[in-house]
Amino acid sequence: MKFKAKQPIILASASPRRRELLESLGIDFTVEPSLKDEPTPEGFRTAMGYVIECALFKAKDVAKDHPEAVVIGSDTVVVLDGDILLKPENEAQAKEFLSRLSGQTHDVITAVSIIKGGSVQSFHEIVRVTFHELPQDWIEAYTATPDPYDKAGAYGIQTASGLFVKAIEGDYNAVVGLPIASLAQKLVLSGYIELQGSRVEC
Repeated sequence: MKFKAKQPIILASASPRRRELLESLGIDFTVEPSLKDEPTPEGFRTAMGYVIECALFKAKDVAKDHPEAVVIGSDTVVVLDGDILLKPENEAQAKEFLSRLSGQTHDVITAVSIIKGGSVQSFHEIVRVTFHELPQDWIEAYTATPDPYDKAGAYGIQTASGLFVKAIEGDYNAVVGLPIASLAQKLVLSGYIELQGSRVEC
């Protein structure tokens, strides 16, 4: 099942994982990440408010130069006991994050903003993720690789660290970084994409 874009579409993210998920729809799009520094969590009362603002920030920054395009911004955070775990800054922090997540259940929140001209749509998905108890040598081996350092919470469910995951409740793709099923529904309903070969194509 493939779709086609009825409007120019821009993904405002450098994430290769989000790009791959959007490619799964079969639509043509370009990638143009925001080059501005994202907001920091300080000053936000909730993780939800923070991640929604980050997704909107990325989309707005790119959309201002492309009023003719549909711009998609997205952001993901890991939340444990109310603390937001972003991308680790170094190996020590990556080890700290994984040690805290070991044997615990945490939330992964992914927010998406879709902007076309003056129209703005935002939505989010919350997924509950439970980790196995992690042997220290697994943490040591994993943090010695480049993999943790571009991922919120220092892990990626779609990579080797997927072995850390005992269970998830919710949309797997939202944990990867883009809830593509919900996004596709909204793009279709907004008239931005359509199913190829559909009898109801306009």
